[in-house]
Amino acid sequence: MIFDVLLRLEPDPHQHDLARGWRAEVADPAWMIGRQWQMGEHQGEDATSPVGVEVTARETPIRPIAGQPNLDPRTVPAEAVVESEPGDWWTAGRRVRIGRAVAAAAQSHGVALPAEERLLLAGLASPYDVLDGTGPDGRRLWRRRAQLGLDPAWFGPTVPPAEPTDLWDPAQFTYTAQFRAGGASLHLDRHDGGDLDWFSVDATGQPGTSGSATTNQYLPGRMRYPSAPLPRWWQIEDAQVSIGGTAPDRAALATLVLIDLVVNNSDDWFTFAVPAHAGQVLTLEQVTVLDSFGDRWPLSPPEDWSLFRTHGLDARSLILWATASTPLIGPVLDEVVLGMDEDANLVWAVEQVIGGRTTTLARPGAPGHPAQPADGRTSYSYLPMTPIPPHWHPYVIEQVGGRRRFVQGRAADLSSRQATMLPPPVSDLLRDPRRRPNQPVHQIEPAAIPSDGVRVERRAILARATTGEPVLWTQRRRQPLYTPPALGLRFDVLEAASLPAT
Repeated sequence: MIFDVLLRLEPDPHQHDLARGWRAEVADPAWMIGRQWQMGEHQGEDATSPVGVEVTARETPIRPIAGQPNLDPRTVPAEAVVESEPGDWWTAGRRVRIGRAVAAAAQSHGVALPAEERLLLAGLASPYDVLDGTGPDGRRLWRRRAQLGLDPAWFGPTVPPAEPTDLWDPAQFTYTAQFRAGGASLHLDRHDGGDLDWFSVDATGQPGTSGSATTNQYLPGRMRYPSAPLPRWWQIEDAQVSIGGTAPDRAALATLVLIDLVVNNSDDWFTFAVPAHAGQVLTLEQVTVLDSFGDRWPLSPPEDWSLFRTHGLDARSLILWATASTPLIGPVLDEVVLGMDEDANLVWAVEQVIGGRTTTLARPGAPGHPAQPADGRTSYSYLPMTPIPPHWHPYVIEQVGGRRRFVQGRAADLSSRQATMLPPPVSDLLRDPRRRPNQPVHQIEPAAIPSDGVRVERRAILARATTGEPVLWTQRRRQPLYTPPALGLRFDVLEAASLPAT
C-alpha cells in the first residue's frame, strides 16, 4: 500500500499574540546578509531620507494694471488682463438688447432719440451683421447718455464696467504691460498673445516684505515619472519606457538631463507641495528639511539651476499667474497678413477676414492674347500700373519722428482718365487709435515684419476666473507665415488691344 503524506501550514485561530507574526522571522539570516553583499547593497553611503519639510513662504499679490482696476490678476486670467480691449463687455447681444430696451424706456418717458445714423447698429461681426442699421446701438447710447438725457437705470441692473486700457502696440503687433508686486516691477514686453506664464515677464526689484508670510510643515514624497528607478531592489520597473534605449544626443538637451537624472541621482529626488494662490509672487524665505536621523538641513536654491527663474527676480521667488485653463476659442473675426514684396519695394497688408467674413481676394490675371483682326492690325493701350485688388494696402518706408517706419499709403485706380483713391482698410488692426493728428493713420516698426511675413488674428476667447465667473475678451495674436504676400506689381505696361478692321 502507498500512503501520501501531505504537509501544509495552517493558522492557529486560538493564538492571540500577533507580535511573532509581525517579526517575519527567517530561518537563515546569514544567507540574506550574503545576498545583500552580492548585490552591492552594503556599498551604500551612510545617508538618510527626508521625513519632514518646514517652509516659511511669503505671498505678494500682483496688483492690477493702472487704468483697469476691474481686471484683478488674482482672479482674472492673465491673458484676459493683458489682451482685453475697449468694448469687450459690449457683445453683439448686449448691444442689440440694451439698445432696444433703452429706446422703449425713452419712448415711455417721452424722450425722443435723435434720428442719427451714428446711433444705429453698425460693424457687427458675422452672422449678426444682418442687424446692422435695424435699431439703436446700446453701446453708442451708453457713451452719449449724458448728452441725450438718458437715465442710467434704463440700461438695466448691470452697469457696464470701465473700459480696460488697450495694451496692444499697433506698430509692433504685440502687447506691452507692466505689473507691480510689492517692490518688484514685472515688465511684459513684446508678447505675441496667447499663453502667459512666469517666463513671459522680466522683473526689476524684489517683492520685499509687503506680502503675508506663513510657516508650515509638509511631508515629502519621492518624485515619480515614467521608468523612474524604484527605491526597492526587488521591485519590477515600468517596461514601457526604456531610458537606456534612448541615444544621448547632444542636440536633445532634455534627453541628456533625463539620463543624468536617472543614472547619477537614481531615486534620490524628493518633492513636497506648497499651497499657494494665483496672482501672487511666491517667495520661499526659509526651507528646512528634517531627516530620519533627526538632523535639520537648511536648503537654498542652486546657483546653476534656472528652469523656473524669472530674469531679475530672486531665485527663491516664483510668479504664479491665474491663467486661462482650456478656454473656448471663437472663429477668426479679423485676419491680416503682412509681408515684404521685394519686387515692388513695398510692404503689403492684405485683409483676408473682416468681421468674421472671408474677403474676395481677387488677383489680376495675366493679360490674354488679343484676337487678331482680319487685316492684322493691333493697337496698344498704356496702363500706368497693374490693377491692385481690393483689400490690398501698400506700406512705404518713410522717416517718422526721426525713425524709419513703414507708413500706410493709399493706392489709386489709374485705369480711367481720372484717378480715384481705393478704399482704406476696414479692419482696425491696420489703424492706430492713439495717433496724433499730424501722424499717419498706421505705421509699422520694420523689425516687426520678418522676411517670411506675419499673420495677425483677432478672436473671441471665453474662460473662467478663479471665482468661477465667465470672462470674455477679444484676443489679438501675432503668428508667423511661411511666405509673404506678393502681388507682382508692374509699372508702365503696354497692353495689346485689337481694333476692328476697316
